[in-house]
Amino acid sequence: MAPVQNTMTPSIADDREAADNAWVHAMLFATSHVFPMVLNAAARLGVFDILARAGPGARVSASEVVSQLTTQSLEAAPKLDRMLCLLASHSLLSCEVRERDDGRTIERLYGLTPAARFFTKEEGEGSLASLLELCFHPAPQQVWLQLNEAILEGGNQFKKVHGVSIFEYMNIDSAYNNTFNKAMDGLTTIVMNKILEFYQGFEGLTTLVDVAGGTGKCLNMIISKYPSIVGINFDLPHVIESAPAYSGIQHVGGSMFSTIPRADAIMIKNTLHNWNDENCIKILRNCYEALLSKGKVVVMDLVLPEAPETSATSMYTSRLDNTMLMHLGGQERTEREFRALAKAAGFSEFKVACVASELWVVMELYK
Repeated sequence: MAPVQNTMTPSIADDREAADNAWVHAMLFATSHVFPMVLNAAARLGVFDILARAGPGARVSASEVVSQLTTQSLEAAPKLDRMLCLLASHSLLSCEVRERDDGRTIERLYGLTPAARFFTKEEGEGSLASLLELCFHPAPQQVWLQLNEAILEGGNQFKKVHGVSIFEYMNIDSAYNNTFNKAMDGLTTIVMNKILEFYQGFEGLTTLVDVAGGTGKCLNMIISKYPSIVGINFDLPHVIESAPAYSGIQHVGGSMFSTIPRADAIMIKNTLHNWNDENCIKILRNCYEALLSKGKVVVMDLVLPEAPETSATSMYTSRLDNTMLMHLGGQERTEREFRALAKAAGFSEFKVACVASELWVVMELYK
């Protein structure tokens, strides 16, 4: 009997392949919760730190990782290996497969990629380990479950779920506040290293206020490079209470919706996205009033593209935009929207000074 021939025309075969690819992509979207769960568990177990301690270029098996964990479970190594396989399939880890001496089984050896190093707890170059911990804290996770209500009912979802705003919650829950501050410090180190590499606008300043400056990490990095600047770290009193002492920096507690300390330059990093347009204009007007003559406001933030893009930068910015929607009632903005805010607050000039690492945009607003 002659074999059955596949008589599909090329166009039909192409359509079927496209349909199959669409189905696979849809399944990836439907199960997209798995990867962040595995990533979080790996970070909590200290997997990235164990791989980092093995040294540059090292390859480590799941069994070797488990040998450094506190466990007696015989299932730990094979289960961890399955987790590491997933991380490697997303290019977060590298993986090398070797045949064991018995010739019948294989062993997978894993190493850190450049992206994975950001999840170690080393603080020198900045770490995202605390940011990951913050994202998986029960308080924000409970809010995400109400996303559909955010669309249908509006309002501040964090406040609806927890009874207070996220800033009030941090004032009540000191552990969450500490996690938040550590996450922002780690992110600040990464961001400011990039910005200080490209942005020259701090040269020649005498006084600089960091509005919503947290524990002062960002301002300290700037003044370490420009020691002639007198720095004022300005944030809510409960934030300032946990701020360490830095040479050349004065910590001042207060509200940016009231009065901002006067200076010849005012900096706002990663803050305007917390607020709606009305509140942003209030903040920027207070900055305008606090500026000395010929002063400037330096805004450091993400900028949304006007049309959605598939680049990593665009996807991250859009993710953060939806995070603001859920937890703060704020938003990420396009350059056009930033220009409109500056004009509404009374500034005569707006310019994009530089883009650091394809992600962070430094904008300058002049009186």
